[in-house]
Amino acid sequence: MIKQGATMLNSPAVWFPDNLAAAWQLKKQLGGEASFIAGGTLMQTQWQKGTDCPRHLISLEQIKEMQGCERGNFNGEAGIRIGALTTLAACKDHPSLSKNIPLLAEAIRNVAALAVRNRGTIGGNIAGGFGDIIPALLALDATLSFYDGGKTKLKRLLDCLSESDGSILTAIYVPENKELGGKSYFYKKLGYREAFTPSIVTISGCCQLNEQKEIEYIRLAAGGGTTPPQRLAGAERLVEGSKLSNELLKSLFQKIKDEFNAATDMFTTADYKKTVAANMIVSKIAGFAG
Repeated sequence: MIKQGATMLNSPAVWFPDNLAAAWQLKKQLGGEASFIAGGTLMQTQWQKGTDCPRHLISLEQIKEMQGCERGNFNGEAGIRIGALTTLAACKDHPSLSKNIPLLAEAIRNVAALAVRNRGTIGGNIAGGFGDIIPALLALDATLSFYDGGKTKLKRLLDCLSESDGSILTAIYVPENKELGGKSYFYKKLGYREAFTPSIVTISGCCQLNEQKEIEYIRLAAGGGTTPPQRLAGAERLVEGSKLSNELLKSLFQKIKDEFNAATDMFTTADYKKTVAANMIVSKIAGFAG
């Protein structure tokens, strides 16, 4: 383990543990004066907005088991494992992800500028709670792996959105049976200007229609900006098993507006975000009918 001393009066000390147990022990010793850090892009943004810097930073970048992408098994099910320290750029360019999970690759292409993707990690985007790739991972039924100081545990991403117990996010799993294959997918980020700006609304989904235009499978998610990402389970239940029609799409539009818990900010109202999200999702699903 290496400690890098502070070079400026107000600069934090940076620690470099090389395994999860050491990182966890450091956080216990340093308590509230320390924060974990991966790529550091989110924390840098917070500092620029005036957030106080912690006295100690525990860098996770030397922990090998939190890096890379590979196919494997978890809970007896085949899938793809993405280490939480894998950069967004590496995820986007990885052959297995580009081929088998194009939805995730598309989402990452729309996150931040290239320089940020080269440094920012997939785990950091999730851990921040408002990352633009979270809707895509919700649509993929992703599972997260956490280290709690004694063991590694798995939790569905959907179950982690409203809770945080201080555990270290180590990996993201996408089950093989959720790789999109013959399903249709979509991802759309509406920003203020370029793709690398914070979004107003981000939507994502996965849908499968049979030959009779009945919706056999669907996952819908939305978020963006100051609105936490969320699965639209009620909208999914409304349309799953039903034949796609204009009436169904109208009902879906209203259901999304009712269900999407958007937040008003200094630029846009919650109602505007609800309407935009509903319009974008309905438009994408209508397009699948040909």
